[in-house]
Amino acid sequence: MDQIEGIARTERRVALPRGGLHLVEAGAGPPIILLHGWPQHGAMWDPLLGELARDHRVLIPDLRGFGNSDALPGDYSKHALARDILDLLDESQIDEATLVGHDWGGWIAWLLALEHPQRVEGFVALDIPPPWREPASPSRIPVQLLFGSYQYAIASPWLGERLVRSPGFVTRFIRAGSGRVMSWSDERLDSYARPLREAARARASVALYRTFLVRELPRIVRGAYTRSELRVPGLALMGGDSAITRTFGLPARRDLLEVETVSRSGHFLVDEAPGAVLGHLQRFIS
Repeated sequence: MDQIEGIARTERRVALPRGGLHLVEAGAGPPIILLHGWPQHGAMWDPLLGELARDHRVLIPDLRGFGNSDALPGDYSKHALARDILDLLDESQIDEATLVGHDWGGWIAWLLALEHPQRVEGFVALDIPPPWREPASPSRIPVQLLFGSYQYAIASPWLGERLVRSPGFVTRFIRAGSGRVMSWSDERLDSYARPLREAARARASVALYRTFLVRELPRIVRGAYTRSELRVPGLALMGGDSAITRTFGLPARRDLLEVETVSRSGHFLVDEAPGAVLGHLQRFIS
């Protein structure tokens, strides 16, 4: 156990039916679950943990295949990762929580809000489009297809694992996805890239993207979530300088859904603009 600004911070391993998750927990009060995306892990939330833990019980898991959680062979569908979070809520004796997720963690937050609203008090999705298909102008479609080309490379047999493990690939990916004013330290970039150099975690990344492209994306294109309605409050927080925002535009506003942007920030909002993200979270939660 250690201290963050006078608040106890603990780390533990949570045994779940489909493998163990590494969990950081701090604070007391209404629960908030912070979910990272690719290629990061739970430590991406460190800049926000101290402030959020002043008034909340904050839980930060490494998703399966990431950080210090198990990277076992098996199902890396987003529903499987969402089931892990439901199991984590049960193990932690939490009936309902606020979810905050970035990238794939944001996608998991969308899925849980849509499919298990009784467990979600509210959610914030950072720089990730909603799972429903929104109309696109014909001129945008080629750009959107090109944008996803890196996913096909990661999902490819043989090539994908070698890309993820290769020196420099993850760091270049993060730099390319950041806003123009962001300056990364080599230490921070390496903290994200290093775990993915392990063969099992690289294979988990490949499975994560291959499952999306082969099984999940076709369902989205067919409109699996087009008529889905939110029954809990949500906030879609997008990077003003993010390639996702430029390519797909802002999510359309719906009942119970707010849409905001963080100006001059790229995809990695928490690292690039922690103060702005914290402000949006505190306003939404309050």
